[in-house]
Amino acid sequence: MKKRSNRSFFLSAFSLLVACVIAMPAQAALQVDITKSSNGAIPIAIAPFQANGTQLPVDIAQIASDDLSSTGLFDVFPRNNMMGSPGTPDQVNYQNWRTQGVDNLVVGSAAPNGQGGYRITFHLLDVAQGQSTASFQVNAGANDLRDAAHTVANLIYEKFIGKKGYFLSRISYITVTHQGNSRRFRLVVSDYDGSNPTTVYSSQDPIMSPAWSPDGRKLAYVAFNVYKGISSLRVQDLASGNVRTIASGSGVNGAPAWSPDGSRIALARSKNGDTDIFVYNMNSGQMRQLTHSGSIDTEPAWSPDGRSIVFTSDRGGQPQIYRMSSDGGQVQRVTYDGESNQRADFSPDGKSLVMVQKSASGYRIAVMDLSNNDVRIVSDGPLDDSPEFAPNGQAIIYAKQGRNNELATVSVDGKASTKLSESGEVREPAWGPIGY
Repeated sequence: MKKRSNRSFFLSAFSLLVACVIAMPAQAALQVDITKSSNGAIPIAIAPFQANGTQLPVDIAQIASDDLSSTGLFDVFPRNNMMGSPGTPDQVNYQNWRTQGVDNLVVGSAAPNGQGGYRITFHLLDVAQGQSTASFQVNAGANDLRDAAHTVANLIYEKFIGKKGYFLSRISYITVTHQGNSRRFRLVVSDYDGSNPTTVYSSQDPIMSPAWSPDGRKLAYVAFNVYKGISSLRVQDLASGNVRTIASGSGVNGAPAWSPDGSRIALARSKNGDTDIFVYNMNSGQMRQLTHSGSIDTEPAWSPDGRSIVFTSDRGGQPQIYRMSSDGGQVQRVTYDGESNQRADFSPDGKSLVMVQKSASGYRIAVMDLSNNDVRIVSDGPLDDSPEFAPNGQAIIYAKQGRNNELATVSVDGKASTKLSESGEVREPAWGPIGY
């Protein structure tokens, strides 16, 4: 087997074990901070939704505002600068809003729907023209108002951006906490913005590489038993907690990636000393080896049509991205820019790859247009890792390592970015399906 030529290539169990880490409590929600907005951000104001004099348990307008603001694509007008809180278009003084420089205004209300929940009505207004451009109704249960607020943001996002919003999606990530002389690793699932975090698996031994099933019902991940020297690739049903072990033993059993239809999982295994790409059939339980290069082949990712797989390999001397058919044939090198490239993920439309590229500036997130092989850098580095596209392809989530370890999102053009941070370390994010 070829010797490793890049210190960041494949974060091994050993490097993970000796890393000095401090992490957030699993119960703490991530804090969202806008770090950079697009120069062409869309100006919009969302007035507080009226509720016929009652107090709603959830501030729908504020959650929707936070959703849109977090993308960096919207310039949301501050609530404390608003001159009024209209709930319907006929209550709007358009001249007042024009004076404040507001181009787009959202007004709405929530009322009981007669079924124990709420009927939310809202309108998107063109302030310059003084008219409504769209109206929507959303029905929500009494305990579902937060999801309803995300739905409001999704509808506004789609109206302006032309793609479905991702505000009802979920993410998963790994945290580590100190408990005396030991550490506790947790696999956490939360809303896309870090709210409502839930620990789905906890261990004193490392956990790595969470990956969502296409239907959002399961997570694949890697769990270690350090005492026995074993790594196990597991699939956990999020509703029942039931766990299925896909591969287990000494050496590498990791880097899971679901096929688009959820019937197979690609993974990396060091079955005979070399690390190669395998595919496990969830229905038959059969394991098939795809690569036989004698090098380190790992980090597979499926194309959206399921016909090909990209993976990281050092068969050329440095870690680079290669592509092959889903049955293991027709292997071709994809990346040439930078000192190395690894951990690729397809965009949902299959037209781009996101990856970690090493250069003189360190490890940064790069996006490659597969039609012309153009590459653009979208993060600052120097230790960025684990990139993955949002389910609508308009943003990328990744981990920023360093003095303050945190998660971050960036738009695909690199012009808008946010941080999802908490004291300590958060790593290895995975973005679930779109959520509706």
